[in-house]
Amino acid sequence: MSHPAFILLPGMAADERLFASQMHAFPNLQVPRWITPLPNESLRAYAVRLAPLVDPGRPCVVGGASFGGIVALEMAPHLRAVACVLIGSVRSPAEFSRRWRWLRPLAYLGPDRIGWLAGVLVRVGKQWLPRSTARRLERLSRPEAAFARWALCAVLRWQPSSAVKRVRVFHIHGEADRTLPVALTRPDVVVPGGSHALSLFNAGEVNDFLRRVLEWAEA
Repeated sequence: MSHPAFILLPGMAADERLFASQMHAFPNLQVPRWITPLPNESLRAYAVRLAPLVDPGRPCVVGGASFGGIVALEMAPHLRAVACVLIGSVRSPAEFSRRWRWLRPLAYLGPDRIGWLAGVLVRVGKQWLPRSTARRLERLSRPEAAFARWALCAVLRWQPSSAVKRVRVFHIHGEADRTLPVALTRPDVVVPGGSHALSLFNAGEVNDFLRRVLEWAEA
C-alpha cells in the first residue's frame, strides 16, 4: 500500500488550529470541519453520517484528538481505514475516569438543559466555584457552545459498535493528562509530562509518532 489518505478530527471544542503543527509536517493531512448534529443523535450515528462526507475514496489513516479520536474510531469501519490514530483519547467508555462516569446522568438532561444548568451554576455559585470551573461552565452556557454540549452528552452516552473492535489502533497519550488519565488507557506511546492537548504542546513527539504510523500504513 502506498500513500493512504490522512484524516484527523479535532476535539469537541476545537478546530483545525489544534493540528497546526501536524498540517505543516504532513501536507496531505485533511482536518474536516464538524457537521451539525441532529436532535438526540448518538455519537455512533453521527460518525456514520460524517463518514461519507470525509471519505477520500481510497485507503486512509483516520484519527483524532480526544473527542475526535472517539468519532474517528466509530467512523473507521465505514471507511477504507487501515488504521485509527488516537491522540489523548480512549478506545471505550471503560477507559473513562470515575469523574466522567459520575457525570453520565447529566447526559439525559440533553444539550439545551445542560447549557441552562451551566449558566445557573455560574450565576449562583461563582463565588465558591474554582475559577477554572466557572470559566468552563460559562463557556458551556453560551449559544455558540451548542456543538460542545451535544458532544458532551454523546460521549457520556457512548456505546461502541462491535465493529470498533476490529479497527487497528495506534495510541499516543500524555503522562500528565488530567482529562483522560493515562493510567486507565492502553497507549502505545506515553509522552512524559504531556498534557491533554498533546498536538499543541508536544507537537514533536506527536509528529514523530504519526510519521511512524504512516510509514507502517505505506509498507
